[in-house]
Amino acid sequence: MRWRSTRGGGGPGSSADPAPVDPAALERATGEGLLIARAAAVVSVANRIVVRALRDDDVFDHDETAASVRRTLHRLAEEQRYQNTRIGAARAKALRSKGRSRHQHDYRKGDDETLWFREKTYVAVADRLDALRDDDEYVDDIVQAAVARAWGDVGDAVVSRVRAAAVVVDAAYAEARDERLAGLGDDLAALGERAASRPREASGGSGAPTAS
Repeated sequence: MRWRSTRGGGGPGSSADPAPVDPAALERATGEGLLIARAAAVVSVANRIVVRALRDDDVFDHDETAASVRRTLHRLAEEQRYQNTRIGAARAKALRSKGRSRHQHDYRKGDDETLWFREKTYVAVADRLDALRDDDEYVDDIVQAAVARAWGDVGDAVVSRVRAAAVVVDAAYAEARDERLAGLGDDLAALGERAASRPREASGGSGAPTAS
């Protein structure tokens, strides 16, 4: 008879492993878990960027933010391992329980394979998250997504404050609207002409410069 390894949340004296899980099903569940974890990491790091910018008046630092992403991924991995341990205990209890289930979290022997699958999934997600901490491309992708979210959050806050602080516009301002729009059109046309006549950059690139 096989026993679960300590890494899987059990050990000698714990319940025996059910039949091996379907690898394809486990991979799908792991992928879904990673998507959820990534979304949680983006939100967590974005919130940190906003707090540091608005409360602490800190300048954005890519390397420091990447380090924050790695810490967040490790924390999420540890949360997965905690869930593995919790479900392992619930599974061991379910195998000893008799009678009918009283609610959805009152597990019984018939839930053994389902709970075992969840244990395996938690461990797989945790291991993948720890591995992804060393993936610079993955970490940078979360940094960029967190920056975009933080910018959106701050922008929304600024717009809300501006709207809340709006004042009554003078009547003469509204009356002169058409005249101002006509002048704006002339200004935009002049800018367009200057841009068209301006020599190209020495690099010859036609697109907008990319941020370093």
